[in-house]
Amino acid sequence: MAPSSSYTLAIVLCLLFSLAAATMDPAEREALLRVMEAVSSDREWRPAAGADPCSSPWPGLECKPAPGGGAAPRMHVARLDFGVPPNPTCKDTAAFPLGAFALPHLQALFLVDCFKNPDATTAFTLPPASNLSASRLQQLSIRSNPSLSGTLPPQLASLWSLQVLTVSQNALIRGEVPQGIGELKNLVHLDLSYNSLTGPIPSRLGELRGLVGLDLSYNSFSGPIPSRLGELAQLQKLDLSSNNLTGGVPDTITRLKSLAFLALSNNGLRGRLPAGLSDLRDLQYLIMENNPMGVLLPSELGNIARLQELRLANSGYSGSIPETFGLLSSLTTLSLENNNLTGRIPAGLSRLKRIYHLNLSKNGLDGVVPFDGAFLRQLGRNLDLSGNPGLCVTDQAVVPDAGVGVCPDNVSRVRSAAAESSIRRVNRGEVTRRFWPAGMLRPATVALCCFLL
Repeated sequence: MAPSSSYTLAIVLCLLFSLAAATMDPAEREALLRVMEAVSSDREWRPAAGADPCSSPWPGLECKPAPGGGAAPRMHVARLDFGVPPNPTCKDTAAFPLGAFALPHLQALFLVDCFKNPDATTAFTLPPASNLSASRLQQLSIRSNPSLSGTLPPQLASLWSLQVLTVSQNALIRGEVPQGIGELKNLVHLDLSYNSLTGPIPSRLGELRGLVGLDLSYNSFSGPIPSRLGELAQLQKLDLSSNNLTGGVPDTITRLKSLAFLALSNNGLRGRLPAGLSDLRDLQYLIMENNPMGVLLPSELGNIARLQELRLANSGYSGSIPETFGLLSSLTTLSLENNNLTGRIPAGLSRLKRIYHLNLSKNGLDGVVPFDGAFLRQLGRNLDLSGNPGLCVTDQAVVPDAGVGVCPDNVSRVRSAAAESSIRRVNRGEVTRRFWPAGMLRPATVALCCFLL
C-alpha cells in the first residue's frame, strides 16, 4: 500500500473512532426521546432517531459538544424548537415538556404555536425548584399558545442562567407575576405581553439591572408604575401599554438614559409628564395615546432631538401646540387627534422634512393651515385636520382630503402674513427664548437650533 493511501486510511479510521466516541449519553438520549413523545406529532421520531439523534441534522434539534470535552467530546442537546415548521409540530394532546429541563446541557427551549387544541387545555408547569438549580437554560420562549393555561410558575425564579424569558400571547395565563422573578439577575429581555396577568407590576423588577427590554403590554396589570423601574439603567425598551395602570408617570423614568422606546398607551394615567424627559437623548418613540392626562401639552417634548414618533392622541391635552415641536427634525409621525387643543397650528411644523404622518383632527384649532404645497404633497393622504371647524386652507385644490374648507379672502391675507412672521421667529431662535428664561438657556437646545439652521 502506498504511503499516501496508508495516511488517508489512518485519517478515516481516526474520524470513525471519534464519531463512535462522540455518541450521546444513553440517559440523555432517552430524556430527549421522552420529550419528543410528549410533544411532537411525529410518531416515527423514536425509531428514526437511531442510537444518536445528534448525529443527524434533525429539524428543531441543535446539539453541541460540552466545553472542555477533549479530542472526541460527546454531543449534547443544546436547543429544542417546537411548533412551527420546519420544526416539529405539536400533537393535539401535547403535554408541557417537563422532561426538557432534565437535559443537562439545554440552553434554549422554544414552544411556539404548540398548545392550541380548543377542546383541551395544557397546564404550564415546571419541575420542583430543587431540580432546576443546575439548569443551564439561557432562553425560554413560550409564545402563541391559546390553550396553555395556569399561572407563571414561581419555579421560574430558579432558572438562574436565564437571559431571555418570553411568555407571550398565551391568553389563558393568569394571576400575578411571581416576586421571585427579581432573582433572575442575568435577564436581558423579559416579555410577558398579551396574556391575562393581573395585580401590580412587581417593584422587584427594578433589581434586574442588566435588563435591556421589558414588555408587559396587553395584560390587566393595575396600580401605579413602580418608581423602581427607574433603576434599570440599561433599559432601551419599556412597553406597559394596554393595562389598567393608574397614577402618574414616575419622575424616575427620566433616569433611563438609554431608553429608545417608551409606550404607555391605553391606561388610566393622569397628570403631567416628568420634567426632564428631554434629557432622554436616545428616545425615539414616545407612545402615550388614550390616557386621561388632562394637562397642557408640554413644550419640553419639542427638545427631544431624536424623537421619531410622538403619539399623544385622545389624552385630554389642552392649550396650543408648542412651537418647539417644529424643532423635532427627526419626527416621522405626530398624532395629537381627539384632544382639547386650541389656537393656531405652528408654521414651524412645515420644517419637519421627514414627517409622513400628521394627525391633528378633532381638536379646537383655528386659523389658516400654514403649510405650503410641497409640505402638503409630502404628507398626501397621511394628513388629517378634520374636526377643527375653525381651520381653513387658502387653496382647496392643494389639500382636498384634509377635512378643512377654504378661507375667506380677507382671512387668508392676514393669516399668511402671520405665518411668515412665525417662521422668521423660529429662524431667529425666539421660540427657545420664550420657553427658557434669560440666563437659563440649555446648551444642548442652543446647539440643536444651530444645527437645524
